[in-house]
Amino acid sequence: MSCLSRIVLCGALFVSFSPAYSQESTANRSDSLPAKGDFRITFTAVNMNPMKPIMLDSKRAFTTGNSVMTAINQDGKGLLHNMAGRCTTAVTIDSDAKTFGYTGFCDYADKDGDHVFESYEYPVQPIAPYVKGSAEWTGGTGKFKGLSGKFDLRSSRLAAPVEGVTQTAGEKIGSYSIETTSASR
Repeated sequence: MSCLSRIVLCGALFVSFSPAYSQESTANRSDSLPAKGDFRITFTAVNMNPMKPIMLDSKRAFTTGNSVMTAINQDGKGLLHNMAGRCTTAVTIDSDAKTFGYTGFCDYADKDGDHVFESYEYPVQPIAPYVKGSAEWTGGTGKFKGLSGKFDLRSSRLAAPVEGVTQTAGEKIGSYSIETTSASR
């Protein structure tokens, strides 16, 4: 079994058998999501196949990425708690200015198949261990239909767990609301 396979298997076993993650009551899951609230969500992103950047000119490069996501609401319940997702990103790097900026979109799904949609941006900033961005909820399906809100992103790139993989950890901090529409008008 390859080193990467062992890492993925151990992570899956931890999440599957950890009492903190697998023995929660339904009330601790996103099923009983209030119509609005504040949140602090920890996330991880793993890009299993980073693309080699292409040169735009002698100073700038461009790349895209696709990451597998996990999210845990720090309240132990609520928005994005115990949800998995995928994000795609477009990154521009300026090697002379030592800056980068990127934008992207995410799609998270809960155990019921309901989705949360996110749009995010890290404006051009110095390449640093910790970076800041902003994002917004752009809607959802099922219990997340009508989701909106803006929030701050704080993230840092982690040391690669194995060669050829990138990993990031961070936080989403902000507020949300879910606007419901009446079926009888």
